[in-house]
Amino acid sequence: MVGRLAMRANYLAQVPLSIVFILASRRIHPAYRLTLARKLILGARMFWNARRIPTASSPKAHLAMALKILEAPPEIHGDVVECGTWKGGSAANLSLVCEIAGRRLVVFDSFQGLPEGVEGDREAVSYAPGDFHGSLEEVRENVSRYGCLGVCEFVPGWFERTLPAYEGPVLLAYLDVDLEASLETCVRELWPKLLDCGHVFIDEYFELDYCALFWSEWWWREHFDRAPPGLIGAGAGLALGEYFIGPLGSDEDHPTQHPSGGAYTAKGFSGEWSFGRDRRRS
Repeated sequence: MVGRLAMRANYLAQVPLSIVFILASRRIHPAYRLTLARKLILGARMFWNARRIPTASSPKAHLAMALKILEAPPEIHGDVVECGTWKGGSAANLSLVCEIAGRRLVVFDSFQGLPEGVEGDREAVSYAPGDFHGSLEEVRENVSRYGCLGVCEFVPGWFERTLPAYEGPVLLAYLDVDLEASLETCVRELWPKLLDCGHVFIDEYFELDYCALFWSEWWWREHFDRAPPGLIGAGAGLALGEYFIGPLGSDEDHPTQHPSGGAYTAKGFSGEWSFGRDRRRS
């Protein structure tokens, strides 16, 4: 109990520093006029929204995504895409950033909760159909109250039906989809629409098997004829001021640990192991 209270106190005390440290970048485009005061206001709204709207992801991860969006020059055209929104907490926060950057936020969700798991999906055993259900009306209300509804487009339906019709381009994609089958669909459909300077963030960063998609040489060769991009933050999350020894599920042994929020990859990354390949073939 003491350990968890200490962890919570540390987290709250870090809020202003987290905002300043995460958004400290010389690459934030001057067109957005993001002064220190505006950074603090944006970050405070994000942290507060995470308290007001049921949100399974960290506002620190939302800040990290905000940074990548704000580092992109406004003349580069591309959407911010969210797949899986639950009650709209992360969408509300991303909409605040899109309002500043003048970008569209496209939110894909069934608005019926998770689908039934398919055979071979190892994550499906941890969920039931309908988990993380948030209705379209509920999400719109939360974004309208705490974010910027005017920059949002909502696309209801299962990913395998809605994503193929989406044309992009994508500056940043945030995938909080829980199931392996859903992750595979989202990456397969959105990667070709991702800008060369674009990023893909995921929320299930602590599951090593789940993160393995981004290191799978056969999958990336088969679908995109390229090396896997890898994933920064795989297994523990981005280093956003948290303490995490791991692995996931060892909280009773490490009561003060907490994984940081989010992990990401980018179009120009490479996560392929090539050393020794030539010698093996000779």
